[in-house]
Amino acid sequence: MSDQKPAVPARCPKVLFVHDYRPDSLVIADLIRQLLRGFPPDKLEWWSCRRTGLYSKPDLRAGRLHEYVMAEKLVPHIRLTELKCLLVENVWAPRAARHLERVIAETKPDLVAALLFGWSVPVLARVHWPAGQRLHVSLWDFPDTNGMKRVLGETRSRRFVSAIHQLVRRADSFDAISPGMLAELQAQTGRGDGLLVHSGFEPHHLAALENAPAEPQPDGVIRIAFVGTIISDTGFMEMLAALQAVRLQVPKKVVLEFFGGRNYRSRSWFEPDWMAEHGMFTDEGLVEALRRCTWGIVVMDPSGEDLRYSRFSFPNKVGTYLSAGVPILGFGHAAGSLANIMHAHRLGRFSPAVTRDELAKFWLETLRMPSPRESFRDDILRCARTEFDAAEMRARLWKLWGVR
Repeated sequence: MSDQKPAVPARCPKVLFVHDYRPDSLVIADLIRQLLRGFPPDKLEWWSCRRTGLYSKPDLRAGRLHEYVMAEKLVPHIRLTELKCLLVENVWAPRAARHLERVIAETKPDLVAALLFGWSVPVLARVHWPAGQRLHVSLWDFPDTNGMKRVLGETRSRRFVSAIHQLVRRADSFDAISPGMLAELQAQTGRGDGLLVHSGFEPHHLAALENAPAEPQPDGVIRIAFVGTIISDTGFMEMLAALQAVRLQVPKKVVLEFFGGRNYRSRSWFEPDWMAEHGMFTDEGLVEALRRCTWGIVVMDPSGEDLRYSRFSFPNKVGTYLSAGVPILGFGHAAGSLANIMHAHRLGRFSPAVTRDELAKFWLETLRMPSPRESFRDDILRCARTEFDAAEMRARLWKLWGVR
């Protein structure tokens, strides 16, 4: 099935999208590209403030790029983080906000759409919005997860959360990535009109899954995919150790395949005799590559050490796996967003286990399943139409923006 592009809308507002990174950056969220898929480039401008040196994604194009780049030596990361945070928040951010104000005055967009992520948050919080300027904001991660608090500090993280609440109150419309996040925003801002978005099936993905054989061509190998970044290091390492302990107890060869170009092959735990790492794919190329796989792994903080992440964020790799017809192997906290979706829909197997023995038992039961893709296929197809319909989510979002 070919990758069919959405029809060009008859009436489309001029949008200025605000994000830390450029649209062709490798680190930009796949969900952004999916939600903007088919949006006319001549109606889309882009403001960004960070550079990565990694620009090779062809899936999203914008007409004009506007940048106010943070010097790399100022980026708070490992060394002198508090001093750098002070400089960025109090010196760089006000200047970046004035630059964004000038871009808005120059381009006169019908709508500013902003992802509330990273250092864009204090920039957006300082902007003096022109009278009548429409604003849409997206929130997919709160800035007070453990990882963010290690960089920003607890006080600054709370300040960023407060700024997000103010921006949600100010916005004409907003979206969030999980039901839990929408509920949290309603509790804190009083707004219950947010749109739920996450990655999902394009129409041609759904058609391909409906028409394709349930199982990939048999080759005597159980291929287990891991897409993207390792968020929960402890949870990932325990899951990996349990898999390592049992993989030779099943008759088929087990191969763990990493996708996303994160250079995991350089890690001490990477074992090339049963692990493989792939380079970067286009979004469509990734779905094609995953169709060979038996399972897709998602690990979301099983121990509950970072509940602000596991309760409110939602891993977009779930929609990516399902688009390829690959059932999910979920490892996470029982109160998390991953547990909620997997208990509501039969998308694969989920484990809240944290001990090595419990995880090993889970892995053995999983690896001994004879035809997992066939077993979960009908449920994945049903969920694709109700929870993971990318075209429907995109249409609802664009309608909020004024696309007709």
